[in-house]
Amino acid sequence: MLTETTETLGNQDLETTSTATAPIYSVKLEGFEGPLDLLLHLIQKEEMDIYDIQIAQITDRYLEYVNLMEQLDLDVASEFLVMAATLLHIKSQSILPQLTANTEHPIRDQEQLVKQLLEYKRFKEAAEVLDVYAERQTWVYNRSPKLHADLDGTRAFEIRATLFDLLTAFKIVNDRIAEIDAEELYETVEEETITVEDKIAFIERQLEIADQLLFDELFPLSSNKTDRIVTFLAILELIRIGTVVTVQTDHFESIYIVKQEHQPDREIAPPPTVETPRSEERGY
Repeated sequence: MLTETTETLGNQDLETTSTATAPIYSVKLEGFEGPLDLLLHLIQKEEMDIYDIQIAQITDRYLEYVNLMEQLDLDVASEFLVMAATLLHIKSQSILPQLTANTEHPIRDQEQLVKQLLEYKRFKEAAEVLDVYAERQTWVYNRSPKLHADLDGTRAFEIRATLFDLLTAFKIVNDRIAEIDAEELYETVEEETITVEDKIAFIERQLEIADQLLFDELFPLSSNKTDRIVTFLAILELIRIGTVVTVQTDHFESIYIVKQEHQPDREIAPPPTVETPRSEERGY
C-alpha cells in the first residue's frame, strides 16, 4: 500500500498525508512540460515529419501517455485533456470526411496545430540556447554532474531526460514485464507497506555505491506493479529535491540517474542550433 501524498514539482510545496484506503501519490505537473512538449516528444519518438503528422497514430500515442499519467496519479492539467479532445476531433474528422459538410475543416485544424507546434518548437530551442550560455558560466565556477564515459570509452555530452523521457522509459519497462507471467517470477509473500520514502532511501544507498544508476536496473522483472510505481515516484521526488538528475547520451537512449554531488568534470556541449520553421514554404 502506498502512502497517500499530494506533491507539487518545481518551486511548489510538498504535502503528505496518509490513509488506509486507496493508495495515492499525486504529482502536479504545473511548471513542467505541457501538452505541446508531449506532442513534440511523441513526434520525435515516432520519427515523424512535423509537417506531415500521422494524426491517427499520434493521437493514439498521446492518449496512451495521458492514461499512463493518470494511472500514476499524476495530476494531469486540464491543458492535456483539451489537447486530447483537439486531437480526437481532428482524427475523427480525417477518418470520416464524407460525413463532414466542409472537408477543409480537418485540414485547417491540423495546419493550425502544426503552426502551434512550430512556434513552440522554435521558442523552446531559443530558450535552450540561452540555457546553454547561462550554464557555461556556471560550469566555470561550479562543475555540474557529468555522465560517465560511455561503454566504448568515449565521452558524450549529456542530455537532461525530461518527464516524458522518464514516462517513455517507464512505459517500456511495464510493457516488457507485462509480456511475462509475473506470478511465476516471484513468490507470494506477506503484503507489506511500500512507501516512496523507503524507495528514496534505497536509491540513495545505491548511489553511495555507484555515482550513477541505469534507470531500467531499478525495475527488475520480478517487481510487481505497486513496486514499480513507487520506484518511479521516488525518482521524481529525488529529482524535485535536487538529489539527482536524469541524463541520456542522446534522445530516446538509456536513462541514467546521477548524483548531483562529487561528479567528474563535464564537457561543455556546443549550444543547439535554432531551427527556423519552414512555415513560409508551407504557407502556415
